Amino acid sequence: MMSAQTVRVDTLKFSTSTNLTGLQSEQLKYPLIRTGNRYTDSLINFDIKNRLTGNEYPSERIDSSIIKWADEVIIFLDFEVTYNHKGILSLNIGAEGCGAHCSNWTEYFNYTVKTGKALSIASVVDTSGDFRQLVLSQAAAQYDKEIKGLFANKSAEADSTNYSWALENYNDCRKAIDLERFALYPNQLEIIETCDLPNAIKSLSPNIKLIYKFQDIKKYLLLKN
Repeated sequence: MMSAQTVRVDTLKFSTSTNLTGLQSEQLKYPLIRTGNRYTDSLINFDIKNRLTGNEYPSERIDSSIIKWADEVIIFLDFEVTYNHKGILSLNIGAEGCGAHCSNWTEYFNYTVKTGKALSIASVVDTSGDFRQLVLSQAAAQYDKEIKGLFANKSAEADSTNYSWALENYNDCRKAIDLERFALYPNQLEIIETCDLPNAIKSLSPNIKLIYKFQDIKKYLLLKN
């Protein structure tokens, strides 16, 4: 996979000669960053690998680390480069794993290509005051809306325990919003807010979208896009 500008993002594919199943070798696609500087490449690629795998194999090669991590549990892995411009790289990796239950999730990564270091939200937008309050207030409003919808759609009295359980999770999530989980796109910034509910009530998960067009937040924006 090729991206515009100076950074190339290749796809690491896995063969059936590994201990992965045939299905896994076809469904696992992993990004390799090529900046033209081997040291920078190593910083970024090992940071992605270690964060994705929970730092299980910190000093091991990327390919063998992913194979061990995936084993027979990870059945799908793919990535998307959402921003690759002026020395800033933003990408996400989507995964699906099946143990006792199947679940899917996405991890988000942002880097300054010049140094190979992870990019903080404070380098993109001023989070010291009004922007932070804007995000928190909009998140709270969306959680309020989701809570109203949750109970409006309650189907039976027998569901009361599950809905109360979901409400408890909603309230915990809204108190723990973290602006550091974010993604960049050509014209906008998204703060990623995911409220992961237990499998028994996964279907009641809220849908929170915190998306800000650069044009609308230009007075807070530090990124020169």
